[in-house]
Amino acid sequence: MGKADLETLKQQKKAKKLAQKEVSKGNAQQQLPPSPLQRSFKTIPNPRPLAKGRLGSFTVMTFNILGQCLVKRELFPDSGEMLKWKTRRNMIAAEISMYKPDVMCLQEVDQYDTFYKPLLEKLGYKAEHFTHPKKKHGCLIGYNATLFEMVNYTTVDYDSDKLCPPTWITGNIAQIMALKHLEHPGFGIVLGNTHMYWRPNATYERLRQTAIYTERLMEFKNTLDSSTEWVPIVIGDFNTGPTDPGHAAVTSTELPQKEEKELEESRLNPGSFMEQEEESPNVTGQEQGEEAPIEPTKTMPTCDLVQVLKKYTPRWQSIYSCYGELDSAMSYSASGEPKFTNYTVAYKGTLDYILVRDQEDTVSATEILMLPPEESVMPSLPNRNFGSDHMCLIAKFDFTA
Repeated sequence: MGKADLETLKQQKKAKKLAQKEVSKGNAQQQLPPSPLQRSFKTIPNPRPLAKGRLGSFTVMTFNILGQCLVKRELFPDSGEMLKWKTRRNMIAAEISMYKPDVMCLQEVDQYDTFYKPLLEKLGYKAEHFTHPKKKHGCLIGYNATLFEMVNYTTVDYDSDKLCPPTWITGNIAQIMALKHLEHPGFGIVLGNTHMYWRPNATYERLRQTAIYTERLMEFKNTLDSSTEWVPIVIGDFNTGPTDPGHAAVTSTELPQKEEKELEESRLNPGSFMEQEEESPNVTGQEQGEEAPIEPTKTMPTCDLVQVLKKYTPRWQSIYSCYGELDSAMSYSASGEPKFTNYTVAYKGTLDYILVRDQEDTVSATEILMLPPEESVMPSLPNRNFGSDHMCLIAKFDFTA
């Protein structure tokens, strides 16, 4: 073997060692536990002025954390090991700890007594958790116990509420909580948290649930001590996209005729799409088997239901509807809502909202948590960057009293 051949052999061995080192390094990186990707906050353009001088600020989170009881591998084919509870729970805990919201509204909460209750207590939160008897998962409101105190609390069962008759028996619920600021007791929030019915074509039932939700929240507010300025904040997974008629009903002063017609069709034919949906997989991961459509003979016409919805508040403002001004490429052009808050194989879009009354001047949203780059959630969630199939949303509010 010549000198040139020996030199070539040395170079080949050196290259092989370097390649092996890179493979080992890559394997080591893959073995690191997943952790949530930190997202940035941006200032809301042209925030609404407060009626009086600013007293302070607080943050509010809404987060559908994906109930472990709803996890089925066929619904999340890209997620692999990320579907394991011991992995996901650490991701969810890390994401809550990362942002430390002053108030949080969680949906699809199971494992409460064994995991979330001790976690939140350790982080300095007090919490109320409520699950419908038909469900294995529920809703949770948690609050920073050094900033707020709970004055009153109630729950809503949409199935049994008498405000307007249901079109479906769904097992969906809401929580309503009055939180008084400890340092400024002249200010408080009436916080609502909900998870609404999932069937895509049940638009009327979701609007009915929204009407009940806002009506009961405002009635609850009116029972509270009038010496405190109580501000209603309506939060949750509405299972309603920005192009759905229910979104227009809530965020517009008048419901367009096209949307009213679609809602009325959903009222009159609540089970018309059920057979088609039952033949396909349960793509949303929601529980089935306890639901049933109801004959529409005694239900409330859409035009009357909209009047109920607008009884106390003609128009609610979605805090994230400013998203298009901050990142037009990642928003719905018509509504300004973010491009997605849910990112699965079956559905990619916005379902989660933080709402305040239009013209509200006791609180003013000043910042929101932005979406991550879309490539970080591809091809679908959960993944090594996010432990749920939903994005958490966070808004920062200034307040006065």
